[in-house]
Amino acid sequence: MDRISEAGTFFVHDIFLANARSAPDKVGLIWRDRSYTWRELGERLDALAAGLTARGIVRGSRVAVLDRNSDDLVLLHYALASLGAVLCPLNAWLRAPEIAAILANARPAYLVVGEEFVASAAAAVSGLEFRPVIVLRGGSLDGAMAWSAFSSGGAGLARSAPESWDDTHLILHTSGTTGMPKGVALSHRRTVADGLFAAPSFGVRRTDRYYCYTPLFHTGGWDWLKMFFMQQGSVVLVDRFDAGDAIRAIVEHRCTVVPCFPITLRGLIEHADFDGADMSAVRMIGYGGQDPSDILDIGLRRFRERGAAHVSVLLPYGMTECGPFITIAQGHEALKHPASVGTSVPGIEVALLDDDLSETPRGEIGEVCIRSPALMTGYIGNAEATEEVFAGGWLHTGDLARQNEDGFYTIVDRKKDMVRTGGENVFAKEVEEILVQHPSVKECAVVGQPDDVYGEMVVAVVVTADGFRDDAALKAHTRARLAGFKTPKRVVFVDELPHTPVGKIAKAELRKMLAAGTMA
Repeated sequence: MDRISEAGTFFVHDIFLANARSAPDKVGLIWRDRSYTWRELGERLDALAAGLTARGIVRGSRVAVLDRNSDDLVLLHYALASLGAVLCPLNAWLRAPEIAAILANARPAYLVVGEEFVASAAAAVSGLEFRPVIVLRGGSLDGAMAWSAFSSGGAGLARSAPESWDDTHLILHTSGTTGMPKGVALSHRRTVADGLFAAPSFGVRRTDRYYCYTPLFHTGGWDWLKMFFMQQGSVVLVDRFDAGDAIRAIVEHRCTVVPCFPITLRGLIEHADFDGADMSAVRMIGYGGQDPSDILDIGLRRFRERGAAHVSVLLPYGMTECGPFITIAQGHEALKHPASVGTSVPGIEVALLDDDLSETPRGEIGEVCIRSPALMTGYIGNAEATEEVFAGGWLHTGDLARQNEDGFYTIVDRKKDMVRTGGENVFAKEVEEILVQHPSVKECAVVGQPDDVYGEMVVAVVVTADGFRDDAALKAHTRARLAGFKTPKRVVFVDELPHTPVGKIAKAELRKMLAAGTMA
C-alpha cells in the first residue's frame, strides 16, 4: 500500500498515506513513551491491514472495540478504512446489557477488548444469538484471540478496498441522552469533507500539537484528532483525563491546542501542579459543553498567568450525526457573544425551523437543522429514525436556538429536554444560568419531573461549594429574577452531578435517579 487511492478519491486512510509520502520524518502521533513518524505510521497501517485481511476482514466487515484510547485503536481505525471495513467503538462505561444491545444491532465480526473490560464483554456476548470473535488486548478469556494474533500475518494476500466515497468507515453510537443509543453510520465523504470544512475555520497549523484525552468512542475524539492529522500536525494521545498527568504532558510535549470541558478545565487550573507549570506553548483552548458559570473566563486568565499570553478560545457546537463542527465561535467572537456557539462552519448550511419546517424569523426560537455533505448516512438498522431525523431534507438536531442580527446562534435548550409546566415552556438553560449566579451554587442542572397538576414540575439538582442547603433561599433567588412558573418547585442538593465521559451533565441519568427516588 505505497500510494494513495486511485480514481481521484481521497479516502480517510489516505490521510496517513499522504503524510507518510510528503512528511515521512515528521512526528504524527505520540503515545506514552513512543513517538511515531508518519513513515512509521504508514508502515504500521500497512502491516495491520495485512493482518486484518488474514482474519477475513473485507469491505463492509465491522470490528467493534471496547477499550480506552491507544495507538493501536487509532491505527486499527485507519487500517480498517483502507480495506473498506468499519470500526465500531463502544462507550467503555456502558454496562453489559447496553453493550449487548449495541452489538446485536451492529453485528460486528470481531470485538476487540481491553483488559479491564473483559468481564463486561464476556457478559455482553453470552446471551447474543450473533456472537463476535473476542480479541483481547490483555487479560484472559476462554475462546478469545490475542491481539498479537489478530493483528499480524497476511503478507502477500490480496486486500479489499473502499469502492465509493459513500462507503461507511465508522459507526458511532449516540450518547443516549434522548433514549437508547443509535448507531450513526459515517462515510468517507462525510469525514473528509468535515475535516476540509473545519480545519481552516479552526486555524489548525502544521506545527500544532494537540493533546487528545477525549474518548475515541465519541465524534469529538475522532474528528478533532483527524483535523490535526489532515494538516500534518501532531497528536499527543492519552487513554484518559488526569489533571496532573495532563499538565505534565502539555509542558513536556509543548502542546499548542488543548480541549477542555467545564469539569476538565476546572480540574487543570485547580490542580496543585498548575501553579508551577509552563503553559507558554498553549495557543488555543477548544471548549465544549454548556456551562453557565464563569469557569472559562477564570481558566483563560490562569493559562495566561502561566505563560500562554496569547491563548484564545474556540467554542464549537455539534453532535454525533453531523460531527462536532456545525458552528464555531472564535476568540474575539466568543468574548463579544459569550453565550453564543458562533456562526456556521463553511460548508454547513444551518436553518432554524419551526414544527412546520418553516424558518423562524431572526431572534425567534427554532430547531437547529443542517444540510451538508458532512452528515451521517443514517442510523444502522433503523430506517424509521433515519427518515424522522432527515424530515424535509434537513438533519434535525433536536436543539433549540435563536440567531441574532449578527448571525450568531445561541443554543436555548434541547427540544426534548424542555420542561412543559402548566402549558408553558421552561428552558432549563435559562433557569440554570440564574441559579449559578447564587454565590453558594457551584454546579446545577434543571430537569422536568411528572406532576399531577402541572404536567411537569421544574426540578433543580444543585451542587454547592460550602455546604449550603437552603432550598427556600434558592427558590427566592430564582423567583426574583424569573417568572414564577420557571422557579424550581423542587430543589435537590447533591455532592456531585453525573457526567458523561466528555464532561457533559448526564441529564438522562439524573431523570432516572429522580424517578427511582435515589436522590434526597
